[in-house]
Amino acid sequence: MEFAGSQLAELMRSVPSGEGAAAEQTNLCLEARVTAERQATYDARIGEPVDWSAWREAHKRYVQEDVRRRRPLSAAFSGGDALRPELEGNQEIYRVERIDSMLRRYTVDAGVPVGVEQIREWISSRDGADAGVRTPAGAALEDLTDFLNDDHADGRPRFVTFVAEFPGLEARSDWPETICERCGLAHHCTGTPVTLALFRYSVEDVLTTYRKTDAAAAVFAVPTVLDQPMSNVYFSGPASLHVGHAVGLAPRLDCAHLAAELIHARIAYRAEHWAAVSTLIGDRVSSEEIDRLRVAHLDCLRRTPGNADYGAHCVD
Repeated sequence: MEFAGSQLAELMRSVPSGEGAAAEQTNLCLEARVTAERQATYDARIGEPVDWSAWREAHKRYVQEDVRRRRPLSAAFSGGDALRPELEGNQEIYRVERIDSMLRRYTVDAGVPVGVEQIREWISSRDGADAGVRTPAGAALEDLTDFLNDDHADGRPRFVTFVAEFPGLEARSDWPETICERCGLAHHCTGTPVTLALFRYSVEDVLTTYRKTDAAAAVFAVPTVLDQPMSNVYFSGPASLHVGHAVGLAPRLDCAHLAAELIHARIAYRAEHWAAVSTLIGDRVSSEEIDRLRVAHLDCLRRTPGNADYGAHCVD
């Protein structure tokens, strides 16, 4: 992205101070998927921030007010080629949700909190039931799902990855570590226990939701720097790629750790979408470590076809 406003252009030429600021600046510089119309709206909303911290706060307000509104769909899904043409309805996708805060507000059986083991039991019993049979476990999972949907009922784009890239994931006890490392979910690595739920559903589930309400809506898109608050783990990718790649927390020399991700408009989960639930205790990832990981990530992006000099104008 190039910024014509004098103050924005000046801040892009400056050496920003503050944790993660240099990475955030680089992401804006690298971003090539934002339409001119959307950038004009963004520039007007950001205004003339006096420093990088003020830009970050203005960016956060833009995301809250323009991207996360529930209706109409956010600007991330309006116009252009936002629906990825290569997606097929039967492709399955994963999404991770942090649910420990939600569970503290959800109780059953005279106020007894629900824990990880109980949810696992509900999932297991649901999977063992005959099709169409409403079991107590199935009903309990449906009630929990309804509560989760109400609790997470904002309009933020949902970041997802493809089930095909994670064979056997749900059967692994370390599935939270695996998907968080490959998808750059550093915000779940807090040094303290966090409860994560893994949801699995199809592209068709998402498309069907929007056919009912807005048949013309674009639903799936490659994430851009404007679709979330500023982050040093997000990394703007080459426009030639049809997917995004967050910074992997455990990179491999052959770059096989890169996980493709997209965003889609919000949908309500169903009980059958629960795939697994577990507790993660991940070590915090320092800003300095993420800077090192970003160097490796850029090297991997430059190995993709036609992108050998990707980002040279922003980082070299």
